[in-house]
Amino acid sequence: MQVAALRRTLGEDDNANPYIVNIPGRGYRFVAPIRVLDEPGQHDHPSVAANHNLPAQLNRLIGRDEAVQTLKQKLANGRLVSIIGSAGVGKTALALRLAETMLPQFEHGVWLVDLASITDSSLISSVIASALPIEVRSSDALSGVVFAVRSKNVLLVFDNCEHLIEGAAAAISTILLAADRTKVLITSREPLRINGEQVFSLPPLSLPPPQADLRLKDALAYPALQLFVERAAAVTNDFELDDTTAADAAQVCIRLDGNPLAIEIAAARVSAFGVKGLAGRLEDRLSLLEDARRGTPARHRTIAAAIDWSYQLLSEHEQLVFRCLGIFSGSFSLEAAVAIVPPGDHDTALIVADLVCKSLLSVDVGENGTRFRLPEIARAFALGKLIDQSEQDMLAANLASCLTAMLRKCADGPNRVQMARDAVKELDNVRGVLDWAFAANGKKSAGVALAVAAVPVWLENSLLAECIAWTSKAVDRLDPTAECERDEMVLKAALGLAMMYTEGMTGRTREALNRAIEIAVSLEDHKWELRVRLAFVLFLHRRGDLKAARAEIERMDRLVSDIDEPIAVAMVKSVKAESLYFSARYPAAFELAVQADSYFQTHPDTSTIGRWGVNHSINAQCVMASVDWCEGRLDRARRTSLAAQEAAERNGHPTAICQALVWCCTIYLRMEELDLAEAAILRLRQLAEANNIQSYVFSAMAFESRLLFLEQEFERSEQLLRTGIINLSDARYDNARVPFLGRLAELLAATGRPEEAVLASTESLDRTRAIDALGMLPDALRIHGTALQALEGSQSRAAESHFREAIAMSRQQGALGWELKAAECLADMLRLQGRIEEASTLLGRLGLFLEGHATAPFRRAKRILEGLQGAVSKEASDPAVRALDPGGIDGLSRR
Repeated sequence: MQVAALRRTLGEDDNANPYIVNIPGRGYRFVAPIRVLDEPGQHDHPSVAANHNLPAQLNRLIGRDEAVQTLKQKLANGRLVSIIGSAGVGKTALALRLAETMLPQFEHGVWLVDLASITDSSLISSVIASALPIEVRSSDALSGVVFAVRSKNVLLVFDNCEHLIEGAAAAISTILLAADRTKVLITSREPLRINGEQVFSLPPLSLPPPQADLRLKDALAYPALQLFVERAAAVTNDFELDDTTAADAAQVCIRLDGNPLAIEIAAARVSAFGVKGLAGRLEDRLSLLEDARRGTPARHRTIAAAIDWSYQLLSEHEQLVFRCLGIFSGSFSLEAAVAIVPPGDHDTALIVADLVCKSLLSVDVGENGTRFRLPEIARAFALGKLIDQSEQDMLAANLASCLTAMLRKCADGPNRVQMARDAVKELDNVRGVLDWAFAANGKKSAGVALAVAAVPVWLENSLLAECIAWTSKAVDRLDPTAECERDEMVLKAALGLAMMYTEGMTGRTREALNRAIEIAVSLEDHKWELRVRLAFVLFLHRRGDLKAARAEIERMDRLVSDIDEPIAVAMVKSVKAESLYFSARYPAAFELAVQADSYFQTHPDTSTIGRWGVNHSINAQCVMASVDWCEGRLDRARRTSLAAQEAAERNGHPTAICQALVWCCTIYLRMEELDLAEAAILRLRQLAEANNIQSYVFSAMAFESRLLFLEQEFERSEQLLRTGIINLSDARYDNARVPFLGRLAELLAATGRPEEAVLASTESLDRTRAIDALGMLPDALRIHGTALQALEGSQSRAAESHFREAIAMSRQQGALGWELKAAECLADMLRLQGRIEEASTLLGRLGLFLEGHATAPFRRAKRILEGLQGAVSKEASDPAVRALDPGGIDGLSRR
């Protein structure tokens, strides 16, 4: 009985090698091997050096400090931690580094069990036993391992478990259940899925943003770039990254998804191609990343081999789904994945979920749903498999149909504005399909249908250059049949609208819009006709063809009666209000703008660039603010401008924001609100440049010039203004160019070049009259008078005549704002002539301004008036005084 109890204590069973045997004639003997320790106490307190089998690490681990700390905490809180991640992401390197740091915490050692070399789960126990400093004399090695570690404080590190996942899970579960002081750390491309497992998904190295002007010091803050630089320097003599190549290096790392293995292999190619050359060769990522590195496992010698290792572990159905997902150029929804994979005896949705678990797919769970994505290198591998098996065309056609249906649903849905903006996440896939469809052997009809469906997405996201590129290609591939007319109408309308903002009001823009209108008329599609005509009116307003614009508005009035759509009525009111404003019919313009704005306030998200060519909600508010200024409601003009600007920012559409800022910059500069103007101009220019809206870039230049003029920085002001005017002329943006010609005349007059000033002001005045821009005419007259005064002096009768005409026209229009500016100029001229009382009478109409008394123009005019009135009083009390001290008033007249 005592021997039996001893055997149980020692852990003997029927399968284990015996510890105690009964030898006939000699009795019981202890037969297990006995090892004599060299030093007393060594067994209880082993040295660190003899207490592990971890290989020495040759390279520094970059960018994983936070991951190490997180894993330490997980091991402190539990007994099993799994590091999972995609091929080449650095799971093994992280596990080994973590294991090294934890050596002091495990009394009986840290032991690495590498499963990569075996393919049979039955050998797992033997590999574990051989990794540990134990002798197992049992046919069941796992039992011997369990017995050896059951009371020991050890950390077992299982590396590369994915190809033997079931067997590894069973063995690790057995060990953990029997050895309560043992902890386990594993690396795998999928979790074990056993009790007590804590999973840590190892992400790629963090990446810099994809910006062309990335500086070196900013780039090196990101671990992916740090790794690239360190590995490139290791293989290339005198390698240094600088500001000129930092963006290219970042592009390499971005295209490789921050995958450490891929970055290391790519960095080794710098010696052959240079950083710029390497960035230019990344289209063929798999070929570029072929690198037979000696001394590394075969699956890590090339990135393709690393992925193929995972691919070969998949079932036939899993391989099919993985290949099919290679057709996506960007992220995708589960619905899209299910739609494009050919039907069969499999559940695509479940397989997608399994591919996530196997670290072949990444997943992003956001507020608007779950999106999946193949890492770039995995996608290149999958696409290569598709091409090898002649499956690409079928999958691309499936994806084209899926995307077209999805985008049509966005455009026709009740929340179409937000849906179109959200659909921007599909554009990588759209681009990939369009590249295929418009290639020599592609399916052009599928490409045309997809381009038509994508139009609202491009326009609603201000992707104007991209819209032009793809719609132009689609138009070129249209079949010359009546069935394609509707597609041509949509494509031409989008093309014309996008070119209007980017290229300007060119002949190409006019042709595209006119062709779209022509098709809409022939199809008797009144809604589309109205949409295109609304865009065409915007074109005509910007072109400065106000007469033609008014004729188009009359046509739209008739169209609206045939369309049962309240929003159409509001849009036309907004456009008509703008036209009336340009014609100086301010009360009517204001009334229509208020009516349009009232509709938009109760129907948000109805006025959109993509559907109507301009955000008419913002347009109506800007017209209201401009009329307020013209009619002398200066405080309200300021408030309404700020409100329009804030509304545009909330809307978030870059083109709508630029649209608001152009109007607001004009008002801020008229009111000499220099701080507001400076901020608005900077925002306008940055946003216009970022979104390639060239006409607004040139407008921003001219606005900045006016700001510099008011700050008396004349040289820089002139440089910017001339550049802006030239570019606005090339863009045929006469509605902006003509007033800026007047600003140039003012600048020339102020800097002592009166002849040039008169030439510029004459052109501005003549062009203003030619386009029938009555709203701009009082200021054009005033500026011409200023230029004539600079040329002919303060006695110029022609100058006085133009000032008086400007004042008369302003009064006729009810434009107190314009009247004040012209009256100030004439009063100054009369003062110089000694006609003080007459000058004072001119400015006496300041009393008509019921608000805006704190604005700079009003305060200056009031100071001038007070000076004139003082001079009149002095003249009345002392008849000898016939003239004022010029310095007392000149100093008040201009900034």
